[in-house]
Amino acid sequence: MIKAILLFLLVPISVFAVSMNFNGHFRAESDYYTNLDLASNQTKSFTGGRALLQPNLVVDDHFSVRSQWSLLSSPSLTPDATKPLASGQGGYVFGDPNTAALVLSRAWLEWTSDFGVFRLGRMPVSWGYGLMWDAGNGIWDDFQTTYDRLEYRLHLGHVIGALAYSKDRKLSVLGNVNDQEFYTLYLQYDNPEIDVEGGILYEKQSRSAGQAGDYFGTSATTNSPNPYNSSAGYKLGTKVPYPSSNNAVDVYLKKTMGYFTVGGEVGWLTGDAFDYDGNGKADSLNALGVLLSTSYEYHRVKGFVEFLYASGDSNLLGDHLNGFVTLHRNRRPGLILGRELLGLYHSNSAGQGSLVVYGDPDTFSGVMYVRPGIRVDWSPSWASGVEFIIAQKATAAAGESKSLGVEVDLGTEYAVYKNFDLGVNLGYLFSGAGLRVANPRGVFAFRTTAALRF
Repeated sequence: MIKAILLFLLVPISVFAVSMNFNGHFRAESDYYTNLDLASNQTKSFTGGRALLQPNLVVDDHFSVRSQWSLLSSPSLTPDATKPLASGQGGYVFGDPNTAALVLSRAWLEWTSDFGVFRLGRMPVSWGYGLMWDAGNGIWDDFQTTYDRLEYRLHLGHVIGALAYSKDRKLSVLGNVNDQEFYTLYLQYDNPEIDVEGGILYEKQSRSAGQAGDYFGTSATTNSPNPYNSSAGYKLGTKVPYPSSNNAVDVYLKKTMGYFTVGGEVGWLTGDAFDYDGNGKADSLNALGVLLSTSYEYHRVKGFVEFLYASGDSNLLGDHLNGFVTLHRNRRPGLILGRELLGLYHSNSAGQGSLVVYGDPDTFSGVMYVRPGIRVDWSPSWASGVEFIIAQKATAAAGESKSLGVEVDLGTEYAVYKNFDLGVNLGYLFSGAGLRVANPRGVFAFRTTAALRF
């Protein structure tokens, strides 16, 4: 007995403590629209919600495992986190009998060492103002950038350098038969002391020829729904050209000076695109996206102006692609134009809107819009705002109208408790002729919202 006790005292015993914390949100909305088909008194109404959890498992000071779970999802009615080419945050429509439960959409390991930070797994990716990459962590964001990724970051004071290898999609283990491979290098500068942030990013993107059919609306390798195929339920267009082997360069800068904050982001795509017209020749790619933002915040009043340009292409049969087709789908302002109105391709779905597919056949419209607005915080718990969206196509074919219309949105929000908000929104769209409907009617929208953060 004494020997056993002495042996117990002499043998070292290590005890590991693992802690878990999680955050997330629950949101709900009730929406009502009129004239979304722009030609009759058709109405659209639904009540939708989303419960998103983000558990974090902290092993010690060096290791942690992070994840994201969507508790319910309506794949055919809302942006679904499991769709390969339109990564959404999940969400469901109340009453949908096809709602699936408990979807794991992200899981990754973070290792912090003396040599930098290593991240491995299915993780969120964001950059700048979200022109091309947006983690979609906002409570009212519908889409997110999520990659299977190996990433290394090195922090040197206010400078961050990173290298990453990503697979956005893989449907075959035979080489790169149906694969996407992205190689990323960036430098970022973030100095809160002088309120300045900026960076430059380069990414080599490679998509295998096996995925061309998925973008064009047909596929011999997968039956997965295609968000750009009008027959697959997303109804954003009949088919859309897409980069194949290309370079992406993106630069952004944000600076705060007293009450003013100014900034912007520029993204440029060059290289090759998939053969859109099927003549056996890869299409050349040259596309540009620009976002400029300025705001003025004085006590309880905040005014802002946002300008966005995503290039289009008036003739996709010319062996080129000048359309900025990789514009992130969270860059879609407004209650009507951005979230629900799909021109001729409007559909029985929620939150699937887009601003860049209003072109005639074999064209890609792109978009150019100006969005001014103002917000007033009447009290710590009550705020109201108004914004305008003046939108048109970036490019139009001969005889095609560019105007998408002018939208006016009003909203008010009340914080019932610290983390629980209620809101009401009204919107009206003065429809433009570029929506491809003769004498289009105006569209009215009404929405009530509830948001709980934890």
